[in-house]
Amino acid sequence: MAEFAGSGGTPQPFTDPFDPSGFDPSELAAWADELAPTTDLDGDGAAETVVADTEHWGVGGDWGDGLVVATDTDLDGSSDRLSVIADDGRYGVWEYCRELDGSGRWSRLDTGSLEYDVHHGEESK
Repeated sequence: MAEFAGSGGTPQPFTDPFDPSGFDPSELAAWADELAPTTDLDGDGAAETVVADTEHWGVGGDWGDGLVVATDTDLDGSSDRLSVIADDGRYGVWEYCRELDGSGRWSRLDTGSLEYDVHHGEESK
């Protein structure tokens, strides 16, 4: 089934606001790494996660305001997992992966839209 974004009127084809040609997860991680972690997601007593509104990052584009969750899962001081949720329900999740040769890259794990769940009505099914 095709995925659509937008509400009301004629459905529009889903566009990916996190397309690699316009969205760089390493840039977002560098921004998050400048902030002090305030949230402990795994319950170990150490704050390893930055949670912020994208307005503070200065994100523009076609997806408006949203939520950024940047987590340093190995506590090395650098974010290695990013989750971004746009105000219209589109989301993306990335993880920093180390290659065998020691180099690293950001890998997109998931992307999609929560848009149809927002309405909570029969028309959203």
